Amino acid sequence: MSELDLSGLDAELLAKYDRPGPRYTSYPTAPQFSTDFGETAYRERLREAARRGDEPLSMYVHLPFCHERCTFCGCNVVISPRRGPEEGYLDTLERELDLLAEALGDRRSINQLHWGGGTPTYLSPDQCERLFGAITDRFPLTGDAEVAIEVDPCVTTLEHLATLARLGFNRISMGLQDTDPDVQRAVRRIQPLELTREHVDEARRLGFSSVNIDLIYGLPRQTEASFRRCVRSVVDELAPDRLACFSYAHVPWIKPHQRQLDEASLPRGWDKLRLFTTAASELVEAGYTFVGFDHFARPGDELARALAEGRVHRNFMGYTVMPAADQVGIGVTSIGDVAGAYSANLKKLAAYERAVAAGRLPVERGLVRSREDELRRAVIHRLICTLRLDLGWVESAFGVDPREHFADALAELGPMAADGLVEIDDAGLAVTPTGRFFLRNLCMPFDAYLGPMAAGGPTYSRTV
Repeated sequence: MSELDLSGLDAELLAKYDRPGPRYTSYPTAPQFSTDFGETAYRERLREAARRGDEPLSMYVHLPFCHERCTFCGCNVVISPRRGPEEGYLDTLERELDLLAEALGDRRSINQLHWGGGTPTYLSPDQCERLFGAITDRFPLTGDAEVAIEVDPCVTTLEHLATLARLGFNRISMGLQDTDPDVQRAVRRIQPLELTREHVDEARRLGFSSVNIDLIYGLPRQTEASFRRCVRSVVDELAPDRLACFSYAHVPWIKPHQRQLDEASLPRGWDKLRLFTTAASELVEAGYTFVGFDHFARPGDELARALAEGRVHRNFMGYTVMPAADQVGIGVTSIGDVAGAYSANLKKLAAYERAVAAGRLPVERGLVRSREDELRRAVIHRLICTLRLDLGWVESAFGVDPREHFADALAELGPMAADGLVEIDDAGLAVTPTGRFFLRNLCMPFDAYLGPMAAGGPTYSRTV
């Protein structure tokens, strides 16, 4: 998308559609996972995946440790100011890798490897090398594999970057959140732009093919003017290949530490949306392609090219151009997607380590997708990744009459069409420029689980 049309946005439209809703990195979403799905069910799915021959896998590795907690954080982390626990964790990861390799038999190659956290570079360079070797000894990378890592420049050394480049990491994502010192103090994440620039420059010198920057809008003390300055400084001084501008998810009922934030200083409603539209306008004007949701990419970046060619996919790691039929998760809280089922590892570090030490795959909960789930999952992902839904494609791919099958959803989308968020005709749906800012809302009519959960209390962050 080379142009951005904000003419249809106003405070009234936002007030109508700003409500809690999923981010749709999966469907069904994580609240639907059940403890009825455990290790036995997961092993059955791994056996099925093993029969798919040499088709590459995707692997996510969760490294939960942080020296201290940022007050905006929504990740699953373990705060450990003193080093030591990570060595035992690496031992456990190696045991889990052995269990997984045994279950998958000869199906071992990986075309997408992603380290997230926490702070993956909490590990020392030597520990990073140890873990990388443990993974690739058991699960070799394909020649064109995407090998990515999330880093915090505040704790990442230049030695870290050199080690990661030598090992074969080719994509690096640096959390920045905001460049404004007042905002940084409010969220307890002091990170001078000069430090991030030093790391970006070194990553490029070392040959990383893609350098990404993560920002967050909706943080305390952010204003439209301050966030415009932030985005301009990131574009001018860092020039990232990709940029994610995430909505701050204020969920203190899930993350109690967020109660430490001054709620009165949190931008809300129209003020919050204006932060994102300001960022989007600046990025599109600077030449970035609006990929979807909260992701932007330079036209020459592989993600932007994949969008133009209809090759963008979405999984737990966000937008990707390296799809794999099965994604395995390693580490505490990791989520996998294997042979038609989601699996989620244990959340508590001690319980996770005990399970693996006992020779068990540390699955706590999950979900086996039904045919109906697969249908709705495909429809939602199609909308997110292509901004269209061809009803003829639905009928040919799933053998259902989409007009009848999704009659309720189409009826619910009718008022959204009247509000200019989507165009509906006999062929299907097309998301409008205004509708791109309400993608979560446009997916929600196809979500069969939202109604039954409505009375269960707060579950999701707000859609804007």
